[in-house]
Order: sequence, then C-alpha cells, then structure tokens
Amino acid sequence: MTSEARDAALLGGQPLKLFRFTRANLSWFYTNADRAITYNGDTYLPTAISHDKIKDGGDSQQRTIKISLPKDLEVAANWRPYPPADPIMVTIWTQHVGEVDYLVDWIGRLTSPQFDDTKLILSSEPSQTRNKRGGRSRIWQRPCDLVLFSQGNGLCNVDRAAHALPATLTAVDGLSLTAAEFANVPNGRLAGGWIEWPRSDGLIERRSINSHSGTTIVVTYGAADLAPNLAVTAYPGCSGSWADCAYFNNTPNFGGELWIPGRDYYDGNPI
Repeated sequence: MTSEARDAALLGGQPLKLFRFTRANLSWFYTNADRAITYNGDTYLPTAISHDKIKDGGDSQQRTIKISLPKDLEVAANWRPYPPADPIMVTIWTQHVGEVDYLVDWIGRLTSPQFDDTKLILSSEPSQTRNKRGGRSRIWQRPCDLVLFSQGNGLCNVDRAAHALPATLTAVDGLSLTAAEFANVPNGRLAGGWIEWPRSDGLIERRSINSHSGTTIVVTYGAADLAPNLAVTAYPGCSGSWADCAYFNNTPNFGGELWIPGRDYYDGNPI
C-alpha cells in the first residue's frame, strides 16, 4: 500500500509526523517518531511534538491548529525573550510505518506562542489565508498614504539605499540606543523608520524606531545583540506630509491630496 491509501483507510494506519520550521534561511527539523528520520536530505530529530486535529472548512479561524513541543528545543529560542522579526513557517508531513511516500498535511505560518512549565504551544494558520487578505485600498486624504520606499507604478519609489545610515552603537540603555551617526540627519528624522543588523546566524534583525533626538533613538523592543560596538543601519521615517516628501526630493510621487476642502459639503447647511 501507500501512505496515502493507509491515511484514507479507517484501520491499519501507523502515522509518523515530520515537522519543518523555516525562518528566512534557517530551518529546524523534528519528528514524533522514536528515531531520527531522513527525508529529502534533511534529518528530523525525534522529540515529543504533536499537533491537534486538522479541520477542513471555509473559516480560517476554524482551521487554525496548535502545535505542542518541548520548550527547550532549539526552535523555541525564536520566541525567547523577544518575538521574531521574521515570519516563521511550518510544514507537516505524514508517513505511515512501512511505506516510502510522504503526504503534506499542513503548510502554515506560526502566529502566537504560549509557554508553560515544560511545553511551547504554537498556533498556526494556513499559509493561504495570508494570500487571500486584500491589500489596503487607497485613501483620499491630505497626507500621503504610500509606504515609504515602496517601488512600482503609482508607489513612493524613494530609493532606500540612498537613505541608508550606517552607524555603530556607542551606548545602550534599555531601549535607548546611542550612535554619533544618528546626528547626521535632522532631529526626529529617524522616528518612524527602523534599524537593522546582520546576526551571526545570517538572519537580518530589525527594530522600529519610536523616537529620535540627536545621537539617540528609542526602539520598540530589545534584542540580545543590542550592545555597544554593534554595527547597524538606520533608515528614516516619513510622516506623509508634503514637507517630508520634499525632504526626499519626491514630490512628483506625493500620494496625498493637498487641496481637499476643509468643509463637508454634505453637512446639511443650505448655504
């Protein structure tokens, strides 16, 4: 028989599960089998990992599953002590004992972690739910509603590389970061932007900037890497105003409507 046939049968199934977690260029491999399993050149390590029943249906919330695993696994470190800056995907395969084929049971992204004394429970929603969400429609308003550095016809089209600000941290006090290079742009210009830096494992870590004053910025949350002598790259923010668009020499691409009337002509006033 095959894994597919035994999976459809009411009796005779002996399923083993393979779990692959992926974050950018990194992956982690686990199985609920009592031994390591090699599949497509990757070795899945045995551990106490499981998921609840996968349901079919039109409501994505009803199709969300929970994955339970030991909290000391290497993959669990992605959520301790800070949430990951990148989406983490999970793929689950089923193979029945004695068969050679594998069935893809689930492809999803992890949305929230819950730790207890021994376990980490991860919620996962189907990956296609992200594709089905409509993009935000344009808004008729005075400020520009385009995303800074977005590229394409009708978008912002500011060159991100031209506004990158390399810097080296000289002091870290909680969420306040200091670097002499932050003063090379106007006061407050970095607010609403972000900083990023490469990690030793090859990932790019990012933090949004809440405020900027001189040589100091305040980021949204911390990271183990944030320490003096860390080389980072900062990017400015944009308030969506005409003045900010002029700062970037980008007024031809301004997405707002400066001349919207201040009065609502449907306010019931006959004059």
